[in-house]
Amino acid sequence: MANRLLIIGGVAAGAKAAAVARRRDPSAHIVLVQDELNISYSACGLPYWLAQDEGIDRHKLIARTPEAFARDRIEVRTSQRVEQLDVHRASARICDRATGRTYDEPYDNVLLATGAQAIALDIPRIGSTPVVAYLRSIADADHLSQILPTMQRAVIIGGGYIGLEMAETLLRRGLQVCLVEMMPRLLPNFAEVIGEAARDALEQHGAEVLTGQRVVGLDEGRVVLADGTALVADVVLAAMGVRPRTQLATAAGVALGPTGAIVVDTRMVTNVEHVYAAGDCVESRHWLTNAPVWMPLGDVANRQGRVAGINMTGGVAAFPGVLGTAIFRVFELAVARTGLNHAQALAAGFDPVTEVLEAPSRARYMRGSRTLKIALTVQRGTGLVLGGEVSGEDAVDKTVDILATAIWGKLHANDLADLDLAYAPPFSPVLAPVQLAGDVLHKMA
Repeated sequence: MANRLLIIGGVAAGAKAAAVARRRDPSAHIVLVQDELNISYSACGLPYWLAQDEGIDRHKLIARTPEAFARDRIEVRTSQRVEQLDVHRASARICDRATGRTYDEPYDNVLLATGAQAIALDIPRIGSTPVVAYLRSIADADHLSQILPTMQRAVIIGGGYIGLEMAETLLRRGLQVCLVEMMPRLLPNFAEVIGEAARDALEQHGAEVLTGQRVVGLDEGRVVLADGTALVADVVLAAMGVRPRTQLATAAGVALGPTGAIVVDTRMVTNVEHVYAAGDCVESRHWLTNAPVWMPLGDVANRQGRVAGINMTGGVAAFPGVLGTAIFRVFELAVARTGLNHAQALAAGFDPVTEVLEAPSRARYMRGSRTLKIALTVQRGTGLVLGGEVSGEDAVDKTVDILATAIWGKLHANDLADLDLAYAPPFSPVLAPVQLAGDVLHKMA
């Protein structure tokens, strides 16, 4: 009898798992259930599509349509929600949102790829308040695309990746933008100089940035702060972060970890037999500490989906863990990180040394050369590379990727200094930024 695979959620991990499972098992019966209309889309590309200046067609955000999956004999059911998972009967109760009809779908193996959901803005609202919007799904982006042409003033609540990217997007669309962050500074998990660089980039392009402020209500077209300040707004973008969608899992007896996300082993298997999980709804193990961490990132979800797809079809694959490598852009400024920062390294039991330094991205006399700020953290005594943060307008991606590879390979600061990297004046200075940073930390550690 054919292996019956049920995949719940079809954006990143679910879509990847379905495709991998089909390649591995041509006879498997694969059903992918998605409670949205759209599947397999790039959520990370939504701010750039909304900005309009990149000239991105909406259809290019969708990696694969239901019709494309159907050609591979993967049955995609959109606008259908799994309401209950009966792990004893190996069956899911599904509701067709268009008709209200419910039915049961049996499975041999099921994958929970339910993702994460935006933290809702739960504050008092009085009178005619600004429109409150989110950006988590392509449906959210469609809603924003419809309303933004009539908007002039926006308040963004939250200074994380989405908040900062959307500040750029809305400014590019000609809106007045005020970003409100509850913490004392932007990017509190980064070195202070990097958070300040992000703030400068926003303010130089006309954004108002308020830190150490908390939104307490919406009142007659205004956003009210805890200190009594009222900000006039037509639209409020709630970007306070996300949390894993685990309601279906917990109701079925699937265990959650200390991060609040689903616990899985390296094979993406939960504590319940024949139930797998992958993507933004699961926690991972940190590569350096082996501690549970929750890092809802698109590339992580895809890698986990691949592992799940292999193992659900009888293969053997393991997900090795995460470093939290991430990058985003604020106008010309790129900001990236990987591994542990100083505070995280201390909390994990390391004895870290961190140094912040500046280095040119290319030979200083080249027109494209820009100054990079690098915060490199290593273990005292051994110089083991623990983490790095980088900001600048050139070569940030290359620099952070080298650091991520160095951490993955358990290199030390002196190894960074001795790396054999490509050099030519249009691409790098004689000593690349990571080589310079490695040499400095080797002498300090």
